[in-house]
Amino acid sequence: MRKEPFNRGAWAVERERCQIAAERPAPRLHNSSVADVAGRVLKSWKLDGRAAELRLIAAWPEIVGPQVAAHARPGRLERGLLVVYVANSVWLAELNRMFQKPMLDNIRRRLGTNDVRTLRLQLDPDPPNRK
Repeated sequence: MRKEPFNRGAWAVERERCQIAAERPAPRLHNSSVADVAGRVLKSWKLDGRAAELRLIAAWPEIVGPQVAAHARPGRLERGLLVVYVANSVWLAELNRMFQKPMLDNIRRRLGTNDVRTLRLQLDPDPPNRK
């Protein structure tokens, strides 16, 4: 909750109108939702991008479909650029050619338009068969 700024002139008028003693009133508190507070805290700690990354990872198979999710995974998200790691060059070429725009549209629809602005597809530095 945050305090409303004290307005000395408004308080003097209210005190006179209602014949209240000269002491200062308790500050008024505004209610805030947990989501608003959590968003402000994450932003102040510079973790708001990480929260979008985690939401993206959790929803990845629903966003791109199970077949693409088996061969591609979301990577880092920095300043609106999402790096998508692809398992091999065949899938990389196919996704670049046919699926990059629909993938970006699905991500924006799921996460919101401001979190991910562009995609970069690249070969996975740690593909599943090496793990």
